[in-house]
Amino acid sequence: MATTQRGAHPLAPLVLDDAGSLEAMAAAVMRLHSTLMSVGRCYTTDATGDRAALELGRIESVLAGAFCTIFGQSPTDRFADIFDQATYVAEHMVKDQIFEDCNKRTSLVFALSVLRLVSSPVVLSDSPEAKDNQYYAWIQDLVSGNRSCADLAEELLRGCVAGTGDPSHV
Repeated sequence: MATTQRGAHPLAPLVLDDAGSLEAMAAAVMRLHSTLMSVGRCYTTDATGDRAALELGRIESVLAGAFCTIFGQSPTDRFADIFDQATYVAEHMVKDQIFEDCNKRTSLVFALSVLRLVSSPVVLSDSPEAKDNQYYAWIQDLVSGNRSCADLAEELLRGCVAGTGDPSHV
């Protein structure tokens, strides 16, 4: 990822303006989805052939919209910070229903993985009870539109700050 860059601010959006980085990230999403399907209770199997190619193309489209410069506009121009960018990715992956099953899990885990990749891990309540699980509530609110993407990005930021134990992190 030689041309991968971040803005001067440590929480600036991630910019991936080379095809290799985008392809590697899309392949990582496909592997993540496959892994989540094998450990979760999913009702379909991995896609093959034309379906797999279609899924990969749709993932690349979402990732390009989030991480690449488009018509001269950098992700740093389109997103307030990495949390806004991760929320955008999750929203588009889950609402586009890229996969036959396991869209919410894949979208959530990928968004959190992007934040961890840039040293901004998020810590939310991971209660076994769905009503008390902040990760579950976050993805459900994203899907249903119960909260705005800006509100959801702010929750990720708060979870990052809480996870570091250092409010000066931001």
